[in-house]
Amino acid sequence: MSSGQAGQDGTVGAPDAPRGVLGRISVPAAKSLTQRALLAAAVAGEGSVVRGPLDADDPRLLAAALGRLGFRLDWRDDTIAAHGREPVAAAELELGNNGTGARLLLAQLAALPGEWRLDGSPRLRERPVAALVAALRALGAAIVPAGPAAADALPLQVTGRPLRGGAVTLDASASSQFVSALLLLAPRLPDGLEIVLPAPPPSRPYVGLTVEVLRAFGATVDSSDDARRFRAAGPLRPATFALEGDWSAAAFPCAAVAVAGGEVTIAGVRLDSAQGDAAIVRLLADAGCGVRAVPDGVAVSGRALRPLRADLADTPDLFPALAVVVAFAGGRLTGLGGLVAKESDRLAVMTDRLRRLGLPVRADGDVFSAPGGRPPGRPTVDPLDPADDHRVAMALAVAGTVVPGVRIASADCVAKSWPEFWPAWRALVKGAR
Repeated sequence: MSSGQAGQDGTVGAPDAPRGVLGRISVPAAKSLTQRALLAAAVAGEGSVVRGPLDADDPRLLAAALGRLGFRLDWRDDTIAAHGREPVAAAELELGNNGTGARLLLAQLAALPGEWRLDGSPRLRERPVAALVAALRALGAAIVPAGPAAADALPLQVTGRPLRGGAVTLDASASSQFVSALLLLAPRLPDGLEIVLPAPPPSRPYVGLTVEVLRAFGATVDSSDDARRFRAAGPLRPATFALEGDWSAAAFPCAAVAVAGGEVTIAGVRLDSAQGDAAIVRLLADAGCGVRAVPDGVAVSGRALRPLRADLADTPDLFPALAVVVAFAGGRLTGLGGLVAKESDRLAVMTDRLRRLGLPVRADGDVFSAPGGRPPGRPTVDPLDPADDHRVAMALAVAGTVVPGVRIASADCVAKSWPEFWPAWRALVKGAR
């Protein structure tokens, strides 16, 4: 099996880059924005268009679920056009491991008349939704567990019915997606919605992206300075929403430069992006990498020369990529308590896989740290299992630029957010040879 090529069992040999990485890479559209814009366009109806969406597993799962609910969406090439909704009385909805899509859709189902069953993969059934369910019930929603467990977790049976809105208290400590789900529901409620939080939510920039989408589709949204109170009202109006590149995906070529050296231009992203994960370039610059804006994106150059330290409470999706940078350059990452509820338990999984590569990383509570350095000799390891987590698989590819012989099992899990990751990755490594 050649580096970067998948074997019959789905295992990929991650290409190493002894001379660093070099070239230009176009990252896919932002997954978080694509799903929010897709949902808003469907609700706004005829005349709504999403341009340049991410065409990957998660958005396709959400689009398919919306289709089963009667929303007419025409997805052609790089455009999604909405054409209203035809009445549907009942549907079974399968969201795979799409946590964002499941949570956003759950709130919509509560106010959509009909009988709906929402389910997903075994991992999605483990991911928290109870606080969102409690808030929806407080608004009058009829939601009951549909599986063998009595807990409020997927699968869920929803009897959709008109809801008026008003004020609701929400515990968003487990996920900012609960806030986003209620904000996206608010324009459909006659009284709008005021959301009161006991404490500011984690991953606050993602709530900001939801607000950006809602305002683009005509909703009014206000929030308190301390991010503990939000107010939104509608209705949503048809609009065209154009997607930008995904900084969550751009983190991986950025990290590859930081550990292997070289220079990469990342096309389609902006330094002034509202995406929280754009913070990676500031963090890498603080660690000694070069960062500059170029006409079609951002260029990153040079290895990290200093330990990297960061609080990732607001940007947890940066952890897999930055964990690899810290493993080689040294440093400390904090604010990682929410990683247990991601597509995998990312803190535990990344710590284990990097240790298997001979890197002395450590996880204590919600803190990840390493002294830095390279593993002695050439580690001999079995294929590394990314735990069906797209970001773990891509992070292991970053490690493979420095550690020869890294093999990644079930490497096609990258299709969740970046179906063309492996060809693009091979091109970066080849560019420096």
